[in-house]
Amino acid sequence: MTATTADITPRGGLTRHRRVLAVLAISVALNLCFVGGALWGRYAGEASPQTTSERFHRLALSLDLNAEQRAAFDNYVAAMLARSDRLRQDVEPLIGGAWAEIANPQPDVARVQQLFDDASTRRRAYQHEALAATLALLGTLTPDQRAKFVADERERRAAFVRRRQLESR
Repeated sequence: MTATTADITPRGGLTRHRRVLAVLAISVALNLCFVGGALWGRYAGEASPQTTSERFHRLALSLDLNAEQRAAFDNYVAAMLARSDRLRQDVEPLIGGAWAEIANPQPDVARVQQLFDDASTRRRAYQHEALAATLALLGTLTPDQRAKFVADERERRAAFVRRRQLESR
């Protein structure tokens, strides 16, 4: 076998063809690593959002509630979910009506403002009810459980803000 058929130059180095293939292989590997890292950061960087029921179930497990606390927690969760559904049912028609009015060639600005004001008033009332229910639940918890509950809520809010910031980019 000659040096030419083995694709080796007489001084022991690789031929130009082999060097090009090596550089190409390294370039492909680096590009794959870059794309893989970008995808990892995009999709695995933050866990997918949980449903409200999943979050409350995980929270209940982490709080290690006694029977009385568990009953209060279950009532709280059921009331919060029902309240959220009621809010959605109350507010969506108002917002939809406001946008329907805006879509008119000559929208009634006072009507649009009134619909948005009504939606805001209902949201504010919901927040007051939710706050009262949350404070009542927290009153049944130990200081450690209360701290865990508040930390979970703060983390949920921080994750919400992060998602909003990513969406606005």
